[in-house]
Amino acid sequence: MTIDSKRKWSKYLREKFSEISTKLVVAEEDGEIVGFMLCLLEPNIPVYKEKKIGVVSDVYVKEQRRRKGLAKKMFDFAARWFRKNKVRTVRLNVAADNLEARAAWRMMGFESFMIDKRLDLTSYPKKTTHRRPVRVVHSRRKKTIWRR
Repeated sequence: MTIDSKRKWSKYLREKFSEISTKLVVAEEDGEIVGFMLCLLEPNIPVYKEKKIGVVSDVYVKEQRRRKGLAKKMFDFAARWFRKNKVRTVRLNVAADNLEARAAWRMMGFESFMIDKRLDLTSYPKKTTHRRPVRVVHSRRKKTIWRR
């Protein structure tokens, strides 16, 4: 997180809300916001039958309100919106170490589908030991390079 994360997040939300493919579900109790769920409609990969999919992009529930069914209530609302928009599949990402959230989504019926991997390139070696030619394709040009 950066120092100006709040500003960047606000800008991201303003841009998202200018699109009709976005729905923000907000949970309130006694006039206080206790949770939210950002939902999106996205085009699916063209090789699949379904033309668009639903995405639960971001979810937050205040700590003292967790494990009380609030995320499920928000998702029930979101599911109606997805269905209204002719979505059959909903996707989401959960941090691998967020066991509580993983369990909550599993209880709602979400199943593991893909595994995302991430690499910090600052720790990846800049030079490799390959000595055989490697063919690299850039757009429509082909170029052979040697790595030493």
